[in-house]
Amino acid sequence: MLVEIQCDKFIKHGEVRKPIRFHAGLNTVIGDDNGSNSVGKSTFLMILDFVFGGKDYVNKCLDVQENVGEHIIKFTFEFDGQLYHFSRSNVDYKHVFRCNENYEPLPEGSQLTLDQYCAFLAEKYGTQVEEDLTWRGVVSRFIRVWKRDTLDEERPLRAAKDEKAEYAIKRYMQLYGKYASVEAQIKQAKAAEDERDAFKKSSDYKHIRAAKNKPEYEDNEKRIATLRTQEQELAEQSNKGLLDLDSFQARHLSELDNQLLKYRRERARVQTQLNAIRREMTEGKKSFKKTYSDLEKFFPGVDFQRIESIESFHQQLAKVLGDEFKETEKDLATAYVMLGNEIARILEEVEEIKKIPNVSEAILKEYAKITTELNNLIDANRNYDRMNELNDLVAEYAETRDRVIRDQLFAIETMLNQKMREISVQLLKDEQHMPPVLRMEKLNKYTFNTPNDGGTGAQYRGVITFDLANMELSPLPFIIHDMQMLLHIEKKVMAEIIKAYDAQKNGGKQVFIAFDRLDTYDTKTKDTMNTNCVLELSPGGNELFGRAWNKETEIKEDGE
Repeated sequence: MLVEIQCDKFIKHGEVRKPIRFHAGLNTVIGDDNGSNSVGKSTFLMILDFVFGGKDYVNKCLDVQENVGEHIIKFTFEFDGQLYHFSRSNVDYKHVFRCNENYEPLPEGSQLTLDQYCAFLAEKYGTQVEEDLTWRGVVSRFIRVWKRDTLDEERPLRAAKDEKAEYAIKRYMQLYGKYASVEAQIKQAKAAEDERDAFKKSSDYKHIRAAKNKPEYEDNEKRIATLRTQEQELAEQSNKGLLDLDSFQARHLSELDNQLLKYRRERARVQTQLNAIRREMTEGKKSFKKTYSDLEKFFPGVDFQRIESIESFHQQLAKVLGDEFKETEKDLATAYVMLGNEIARILEEVEEIKKIPNVSEAILKEYAKITTELNNLIDANRNYDRMNELNDLVAEYAETRDRVIRDQLFAIETMLNQKMREISVQLLKDEQHMPPVLRMEKLNKYTFNTPNDGGTGAQYRGVITFDLANMELSPLPFIIHDMQMLLHIEKKVMAEIIKAYDAQKNGGKQVFIAFDRLDTYDTKTKDTMNTNCVLELSPGGNELFGRAWNKETEIKEDGE
């Protein structure tokens, strides 16, 4: 745990402050009974975040960086009876240095990257419950300090303003060791989807043959049966010597002639339509100069402007029809070319049949043709079946994934809500008050609130209850609560919260809070707060850095 922080820029009435010492349980930073602002209470909590690997002290406390300048925060942890000394500058804040007891960097291997330092803390605190869980992923969302994005009473899982709910829930599940099984199912479901999609793309791009739908599949089955019959008949006729070249050629030429006649008729029909469309398009483009001057001689007083407007409408209509004609002409031209290609193929096949020298070669060619078509159709239907199998597999894995997600979220939810109920009874001394409730509906959606009590004090009490419950149920080693969370909570409830904070010493965990106006609390609560005080701050030289910079300084000219 953290046992010490010191800095040469921490000043008290003109002198460097003594090292600030910490202990298990409650550690309080106390302001004066006037509730004075800008003495450094929240700033010190931000320094705690800095000590625990955060960056917000540098990035968000800009007034401190400007007015204090470069300074080095020195701090010590104790793990298993051994002390570990470190230092970290607000300038080179992306590195942390291992030090000796005098906070002098060690001669070798002293410089650590921020990631290395955080990995050290995760190892020593024992928070890496799952492989992908980082130290900041554990603690950042429970460091609730002014200027950080963790004071949202409706989003207690949020570690940063731009953090997506999906990421926050993932990290939270990892804290309880519940995400690994979910991730395994997500990966399995994704792999099934990828395989299905790759197979479908192969079919779409014609890399493999596949029936497009059930009717096509059934048509293929009928054609497969016909081809198998033809294949069998061909083999039997060949074996019995019932085939001769002339009859073989005659039969096939007759079949091809029928196909040729069909395609030529279709091409002729398309040609007729194509000629008609092109004629319409050509005539539609004809134009002539319209003038009504001659007509005016014979029909004086007629409104020819009205006629012109009607003619303009006709021209616009003609343009629309022209666009449709172009599209139809394109389709017909494509069909004409395709029919021509098919006719050419049949004519080529006719010539090949006429050139067959003997019946054996004819049989082989016919058998190969039947076999090729048969295999293609069989493959198409087999791949259709495979696609259905992959779709079923995707649905099955998705169902398993969703069930595992629901089960794991519900397990955390149930356990945490029960613990928050117990803590609420302890804090409120009343079993009738509704405790805060966490609902994690999906991996990217959750809600948190205290039902039927939307007051500020009740909502922040809910967040405090949430944090205390997580301290008890998970490896979370500490929490940090700023004054903004505590100000609106009624006195008697706050007294119970202080007791709950202090009780964390029994588990060797730490709570850091900022507070003031102790004179308004009962004696026992004040005693607990004072006993656990690690730092007292007040105006007039007892600010954290020994001075305040939030007031204008009057500069007088010489002689005034």
